[in-house]
Amino acid sequence: MFRSKSTAALAFTGVLALAGAPIAQADDAITVKLNGRVQIDYNIADADTANLDVNASEFRRVYLGASGTYGKGLKCKAILSTNSSGEVKVQDALLDFKIPDTGWGVKAGHMKTPNSLDEQTSSRFISTLERSAFTDAFAFNRRVGVMAHTKGDNYTFAAGVFGENLDVESNQEGYAVAARATYTPINSDGKIVHLGASARYREQGETAGDIRYRQRAFAHIPGRVISTGSIAGSDIFVGVEAAGLFDQLWLAGEYGLTKAGATATADPSLSGHYIEAGYFFGGKKVYKDGKFNRPKVDNPITDGGMGAVSLVARYDSLDLSDKAVDGGSLDTLLIGADWWPTRNTRIGLNYFNGDATLGSSTSGLDSAFAAEVTNGTVGDTAQGVVARLQFDF
Repeated sequence: MFRSKSTAALAFTGVLALAGAPIAQADDAITVKLNGRVQIDYNIADADTANLDVNASEFRRVYLGASGTYGKGLKCKAILSTNSSGEVKVQDALLDFKIPDTGWGVKAGHMKTPNSLDEQTSSRFISTLERSAFTDAFAFNRRVGVMAHTKGDNYTFAAGVFGENLDVESNQEGYAVAARATYTPINSDGKIVHLGASARYREQGETAGDIRYRQRAFAHIPGRVISTGSIAGSDIFVGVEAAGLFDQLWLAGEYGLTKAGATATADPSLSGHYIEAGYFFGGKKVYKDGKFNRPKVDNPITDGGMGAVSLVARYDSLDLSDKAVDGGSLDTLLIGADWWPTRNTRIGLNYFNGDATLGSSTSGLDSAFAAEVTNGTVGDTAQGVVARLQFDF
């Protein structure tokens, strides 16, 4: 549908052109900013019955990129990423055009589809160190596409048509259509109420394998604990979201339902949800344009202060079983604490306890849990701790 490499090259060329151009001081001014992030994780995890013993560190994310503007009508962004695998990938590579006198803009390039509050919030600012289970299981990934977007004082809207992720090499690409809308009926005096909804339809390419839904026991290490196996040629996702910020206190939750177009059975309905509550000491969570943004730190250590501390508790649930599909389920309790020495640095600690019904598929599972499924084990509990050192600029 889209020629992925050429679109990415276009975005990179735009940013590099901006970077090499002289900086003007007028309405057609060119601005360029380098940006990046480093997230280093340490994982400890085990299970009640599975042969699982994790004690390992990893580069969870390392990003380096550039963003730029030309006058008031054009923005560019290009970001490369890597992790402990050492493989370099393109994250964002896009151009954002502002349509004059309309309040609308158009993005073209490699970007996330517009779905889910948790997914739209940057990994730098999410409440827990990993996102909700359903956002990973339902694969809200980056794709090459075109997306129209607009916003006002109390709303946002985005909708687009997308091809595949840049990593997919195929002459028969799949596609996706997605949209998200948010509304803030209350936004004053330190109080914000956010409401939102999103939807996505996606279809696999003719030569691609079927869609598989699977998920880890929260931490990025170890591997997956539940899986449906490859079951669907297409699916439809619908989700609703809500959040409230009341000075230092915040609440948030989402529910998502995916109707899978199964290729060999009746179409199953798979679902997930989470609800969380958190509190900031010495700072506050920040909301902007339909998502959480960089938190406020009242007294950073660079000014002689102690930084800010945030506490959060989350219940997260994912159900991958319905009709003839037995992909299991996962219910996870999370408790987290973060110290923000500055707005750009974070030291986080999350404890998780995930109660899994294992299902009948071993497709893509961590070997410890695949062995349990093979042996007929019905369920298991995985628990552990994730610590993160984060810096961004």
